[in-house]
Formats: sequence, C-alpha cells, structure tokens
Amino acid sequence: MTGVIDNYPGIGPLGGIEAALKYSRSEYLFVFGCDMPWLSEELIKEQANELLRSPSEILAARTAGLFEPLHSIYSKTIHPAMVRYIEGGGSPAVIDFYNLAETRFYDLPQTDRTRKALTNINRPEDIKR
Repeated sequence: MTGVIDNYPGIGPLGGIEAALKYSRSEYLFVFGCDMPWLSEELIKEQANELLRSPSEILAARTAGLFEPLHSIYSKTIHPAMVRYIEGGGSPAVIDFYNLAETRFYDLPQTDRTRKALTNINRPEDIKR
C-alpha cells in the first residue's frame, strides 16, 4: 500500500487508522507513529505472535498501565464500526474507540528496550532524552 490521504482530516491518528484500514488488502495492520524512530522488530513480532495465538479485533500495546494505540494491531473487520463512530461524532482519541471493538491488551515489560521502542520524537529536546 502506498500513502493514502485521510478520509476524515483533522481528527489525528484515528483518521489515519481509518484510511489505512479502508485501503489495506491485509487482514491485520500493525499501526505505529511516524515519530517512533526506534521501533523494535522483535517486539512487533512478539505482539503479532500473541495475536495469532489469541485473535482479537485490536491488540493494543500497554506498558505501565498506559495504552499505546500507535504500537497496536488492528483488524480490517473493525473498519465499518470505526466509520460509524467517526461519522457519529465519536471522540478522536483512539482509545475511546476501543470499547466498540473486541480489544485485548498486550502488556509490554518496562525495560530499556521497550522504552526506546515506544519513544516519540516530537521536539529537538526529545532526542537528547
């Protein structure tokens, strides 16, 4: 899949997830933030294997009790519900959509490897951290 334009601009990552699900030919999508430069292939594979062991519509990463909607796996089957949610005026927060899908959480350990993989670079000072 090449780049796609959000069908619902201005609602943040939820709009990007909706567009990716709409145009994807895959049954599942691993969704991550474009500001996460140090993703871990090993962590992603572990998360995908967990989904294969016990399928669900969303397998959302969680660490230290905090959700990571942009390090999660989404089933294409949720697309119609997501469109209804967006068009119905649902909150743009991705985690608010979780209640409308079969969502499980994949608890990531609090390790240096995990912290690095989930790091977001939004400002120059984030690189120094």
